[in-house]
Amino acid sequence: MIEPLAFATTAVCLLAGLTALAVTAAGRYRWPRWRPLAVLVELALLAQAIASSVSDHPAEPGTHLAYLATSLVVLPAGTAWGARGTTRSAGALFALLLLTVAVLVVRIRTTAR
Repeated sequence: MIEPLAFATTAVCLLAGLTALAVTAAGRYRWPRWRPLAVLVELALLAQAIASSVSDHPAEPGTHLAYLATSLVVLPAGTAWGARGTTRSAGALFALLLLTVAVLVVRIRTTAR
């Protein structure tokens, strides 16, 4: 696992998730503005998954692999399901996805040790 990338991913997801909640509450959520962030986070998660599968030797490999797989699937599945819209529920879903990814990255870091 690449520790600086994990920290940056967690921080970006937390800040972006809280920002998305604020933007959604103000009624200004628009998917095209958030698309580059979603792509960037997904690329960071892919890099983490590759690095973690090569270098980490977790005590519970099943749990660790489950967290890795979930982190790669959650954001694309959620955005395909409904976060691409412009409604408040779409913005809230996208914020929830970002906060979920932040928690998953923290869990990946704890299971990798």
